Amino acid sequence: MTIRSGHAGSTPLAATLLLGASLLVPAGALAHGEAGEHVEEFQEHLDDYAADVRTLADSLDALARDYAAGEAGPERVQAFVDEWEEVRYHAAVEKVATPLYPAIWQAISDLRQAVDGGAEAEVIHQRAHAVTAALHQGMGGLRLTAARGGGAAADDHGHDEPAGPEAAFQRIDELLDSAVAEYQAGHADDALELVRSAYFDYFEGLEGGLIEVDAQRVARLEEDFNGTLPRLLESGASMDEVREQVQAMKESLDTAEGQLEESDGDSSEVF
Repeated sequence: MTIRSGHAGSTPLAATLLLGASLLVPAGALAHGEAGEHVEEFQEHLDDYAADVRTLADSLDALARDYAAGEAGPERVQAFVDEWEEVRYHAAVEKVATPLYPAIWQAISDLRQAVDGGAEAEVIHQRAHAVTAALHQGMGGLRLTAARGGGAAADDHGHDEPAGPEAAFQRIDELLDSAVAEYQAGHADDALELVRSAYFDYFEGLEGGLIEVDAQRVARLEEDFNGTLPRLLESGASMDEVREQVQAMKESLDTAEGQLEESDGDSSEVF
């Protein structure tokens, strides 16, 4: 059961998605963790990124096959997320082809939900295929940007930066609350844009320090911001479902803030 999606046709669709989504995603989004010099010279690493995508596709293929045989469960989805977080392609698509990045997380979130719910093997195959397709679309976006002579986005958010982590966490909470209010008022698109702003404008700036203390929490929050919550907003979920998801995210963010403060305190004691 091979779920790998070929490159044919991926670049034209990637172009459409890049153009259509560029107005919705802030141009100054930071790459996951430490992006590394490879992102600044991403044109020279396209073959490496393509190899990462093939490796991830192989992992998804194995996950779907093993699930059908009753040998894979939620832990395999988490293992895939860990693998996706580690490859250099992750940072490249997040920084260079930013509008295509949320779609990857949304597909992963859909796959996780299906596995957690014990869906039929064919559903898992379809969800895994959707992740693979999203990965290839991201790769198409990188190739397209390279062909056009583009590069990593400058770190220019177009708004005042929060004065430290505490202010950033507070701003994220405010944006999530505003998203809930907009959704309740029937403005799902506005709510989605606020969630994207909370992630790209604020949470991304906190990731570097948070990864050092709780990488899995960071990965799950990335999935929540880019997959779980957007899916609820786009699918017309009930207010109770949206509020419950936002509350869970805010509680996780509160824990993350405490972890970051504790880590900073420990570091200051050392020096």
